[in-house]
Amino acid sequence: MYKFIAILIFISSIVALIATGNLVASVLAIYPPSHIGSFGPVIPGVAKAYASWLPAAPMWAYGIASASALVGLGIWRFRRPASGKLEVALVVGALNFFLSLFLTTMLVVAYFYLPKVANAA
Repeated sequence: MYKFIAILIFISSIVALIATGNLVASVLAIYPPSHIGSFGPVIPGVAKAYASWLPAAPMWAYGIASASALVGLGIWRFRRPASGKLEVALVVGALNFFLSLFLTTMLVVAYFYLPKVANAA
């Protein structure tokens, strides 16, 4: 059962990275970079920094998802005990989920939350 859960977490983390890349790309296609200035004259520095990094986010998500898939093939090929392989797969899956959450949070904070909060006062 532990093996099935570890593999499920690893594969679902790769799917989450691909879905996050698609989400960020679609939101960036709908809202241009000038969107963060549409809430008012004050644009927080963090929002500017995140907005400058966001166009590269889909590329990073797809690249890390493909690298994780290659790591998964490498884990499968190693001649180590199964418990070591599963632990590595779980760590890679956790890092993938963390990156997916970070990219989504960066999108929400930079494009929607901080500009509204900065201009509401």
